[in-house]
Amino acid sequence: MRLFLAINLPTEVQNQVAALYLPEIESLRWTPLHQLHITLSYLGELSPNKIDAIIEAIAELTFKPITLTLKDTGFFKSGIYWLGVDENPELINLQNRLCHAMREIGIRLEKRRFKPHVTIARTKQISAPIAQMIEQQSFGFHLEFSTDRFELMSSYLKPDGPEYQSEAEFIP
Repeated sequence: MRLFLAINLPTEVQNQVAALYLPEIESLRWTPLHQLHITLSYLGELSPNKIDAIIEAIAELTFKPITLTLKDTGFFKSGIYWLGVDENPELINLQNRLCHAMREIGIRLEKRRFKPHVTIARTKQISAPIAQMIEQQSFGFHLEFSTDRFELMSSYLKPDGPEYQSEAEFIP
């Protein structure tokens, strides 16, 4: 089972992010609003019997509510259209501590630098006209929200995109 740690966006934030969606751009596959999240750590393909160890390791961590700011959009070369998360020391600290806790229980993590973002669409090919339309749509977008929780999520790949399920929720 594919597992990851994430901050799921609250419903009111999801609804505001929906203003960035341009359904008329058929080459983009938009992320369903209920699946919008900020990945803290991708744990990878793990056996379901690892879930208890993950929950136990995270339960020992303390953390405070975090205020996050969503702004700016862009594309990764892989075809992901993202909404950026403003730099935040508390978020980076939480992410570092989670990664450390996962390594302590033997989970090997990607060595990629943490770039917090919300994936809002995917495409096979990014074109200049699409990028320009998206840039115009998102110009001036700025949204702040607080969160006091994150979740251990599982991901199941389906023909029409991934389906996510919460395996555990962590609240201070």
